[in-house]
Amino acid sequence: MAMFTFEEQRVIIRFLHLRGMKPIEIHQQLSETRNDGIMDVKNVRSWVRQFKEGQMSRENKPKEPRISRSEDMIAQVEQMVKEDCRLTVKQTAANAGISTGSVNTILHDDLKMLKVSARWVPRMLTDENKASRVAMCQAMLSRDKDMNSAFLSSVVAMDETWMPMFKPETKWQSAQWKHTDSPPPKKFCIATSAEKMMVAMFWDSEDAILTHCVPKSTTVMGETYKDVLRTKPH
Repeated sequence: MAMFTFEEQRVIIRFLHLRGMKPIEIHQQLSETRNDGIMDVKNVRSWVRQFKEGQMSRENKPKEPRISRSEDMIAQVEQMVKEDCRLTVKQTAANAGISTGSVNTILHDDLKMLKVSARWVPRMLTDENKASRVAMCQAMLSRDKDMNSAFLSSVVAMDETWMPMFKPETKWQSAQWKHTDSPPPKKFCIATSAEKMMVAMFWDSEDAILTHCVPKSTTVMGETYKDVLRTKPH
């Protein structure tokens, strides 16, 4: 007995579906008629669903090729990245319905984009802060020009920070007598001590000129650092 072709099976599936039979019952009818070459239950359900949706043809619908690097797709990926610049390639591919390789190609070759990590910056400046700094720099450059470039070379800048105080131990100081079969001693990273000291650093346009450890209980003001610069050798 010749096997049913897939086209013949689809005709039978459509006929039995119109008779009100369920996919599992249709598959059972096909299997009882012919064991070899019968499509599985999953395919039967798929064809029943397509007939319910109004497909009248017994042929497979040709799939329209999805052009993953079309102008529309490139614009779609660019828009998604603009809306959320932290999207991963996998998330972008899932949202666009294309492969991760296509997304990579669009991002790197078509959009010329790279994913870079954020940089640490000292402070988050507002527009007002930035405008104030620009005005100050312009004033200093103007004054330096009036003084024939002698002003900036005379400027001394400084900054201060708290430094924890440690009692470092040398390698030989940490050595211990151990048996040959005993595990070696462990030396942990130095933990921050309870004590700390304020350190002030001064520098000019050439290099650092002074590092000053501020004594405890010192009231730090501008006059304090003026005295340090006058009296400390540098």
